[in-house]
Amino acid sequence: MIKFDFKNFEYLKKEIKIALFAIAVLLTFSLAAWLISKPGKKYNFRFESVDTGKISVENRYLPRKAYPENVLQYVDELVLGPVTERFKLLFSPGTYIVTSFVRNDVLYVNLSSDVLDRAGSCSEIKTGIELFKTNVLNNFSKINTVEMYIDNKSIYTQSENDE
Repeated sequence: MIKFDFKNFEYLKKEIKIALFAIAVLLTFSLAAWLISKPGKKYNFRFESVDTGKISVENRYLPRKAYPENVLQYVDELVLGPVTERFKLLFSPGTYIVTSFVRNDVLYVNLSSDVLDRAGSCSEIKTGIELFKTNVLNNFSKINTVEMYIDNKSIYTQSENDE
């Protein structure tokens, strides 16, 4: 039969405290490491499917940035196009952003004239512009209006109230 010894119980109590403290330290360390190495903020990107023509969603993590830099980073990624080959580009290959900025919660985007070239697997210009607007307004609640230009010529103004 096991004899209960109070002295051993006190020793065991001390070891349990040490073990619990070590576990708490490890949990704190792992939480801190996870917070530091988070992949970024999750954004949705809507593109037209090559196969069906329906709108599909692609999720990406972008590095965390403050407003409005996060909007400009998102817009750059959006114009670059989808990661998968099963989705169409919003605009013709080679299209790039000449300038983009946010002022008074309005996003201004000036695209290169390459958008008019209709080459490769890309959406129709009107569809691409609509998807661009939808993507921005759905991902950024602070943006109220999207004004788009091609070579400094206004082509599109859309606010969230026009949806």
